[in-house]
Amino acid sequence: MPSTGKLHQIGVAWNWQYDADFIHLLDRALHQAGLNSYLVGSHNLAHITGEVERGERRFLWFLDRASDEDSQFLKLNQLLHAQDVHFLNAHHHYLLASDKAEIHRELLASGLNLPTTLILQSHDREPHINPSAIEPFAKPFIVKPAKGGGGRGVLTGAKHIDEINQVRAKYRAQRFLIQQNIEPQIIGDRRAWFRVYFVCGVVIPCWWDDRTHRYIVFEPKDAELINVAELERIARVIAYVSHLDFFSSEIALDAHHRYVVIDYVNTPCDMRLQSKYANGVPDFLVQQIITAITGYLRLQTPAGGD
Repeated sequence: MPSTGKLHQIGVAWNWQYDADFIHLLDRALHQAGLNSYLVGSHNLAHITGEVERGERRFLWFLDRASDEDSQFLKLNQLLHAQDVHFLNAHHHYLLASDKAEIHRELLASGLNLPTTLILQSHDREPHINPSAIEPFAKPFIVKPAKGGGGRGVLTGAKHIDEINQVRAKYRAQRFLIQQNIEPQIIGDRRAWFRVYFVCGVVIPCWWDDRTHRYIVFEPKDAELINVAELERIARVIAYVSHLDFFSSEIALDAHHRYVVIDYVNTPCDMRLQSKYANGVPDFLVQQIITAITGYLRLQTPAGGD
């Protein structure tokens, strides 16, 4: 890496309009912690990419919340990797972890409880499925593509092989997972379904309703009802397997008292504020996440910067 050029301890790339509140809160927290941060968006991407390529701007750390959806950010990501910049969620780790078929095998080998799953090759590779393959699955079951997020291509409540064939034909290049539906216990008036965040070594669990997509912050009394230590252990195993620094997982407590990992790795995490969006993340939890990122980077980076 060149020794000249404007130096920032942390850079953040983002391109989703609903990310604005989180990004600006994070940027403010980083500056308050004495860290020199810089934001990269669609408006200045080409300019910053050119500066990095010429050695005129440098970063020690980088958080990329854009290149997963916008390939225009990949060149900057690749340049920074070539310069040995430290990443929160390095792109090559993200690519591996975001393939549900691949990480399913690794998490299963690690001993975590996962739904009973059948992995199907892509329609282009194997267009026909033997109907007997799904006979062991209780109906209804879940059909989900190995890659992608936001519910795209996911089919819930499936009962027939024709439904699998239809969705596979629509996403012909995708491998698919057929998964047993997990029905959680009911604790009080809540479904025992949790979203657990792993943020730079800090684990933050919360309630998350898989039907309404509403979050509720854990309270101290919840420790009497939930094995919080087990949720933390699971998150740390996923972090070890995925090599990711910042992600969330969905975990359900089933009728057999098992904590089952439903959605293995969700990243970039949706950080919309609950104060603005009913199904957003509680503002208090967002602040906890920002504190975890800021604290970690403050320990990892020297003071100063240009």
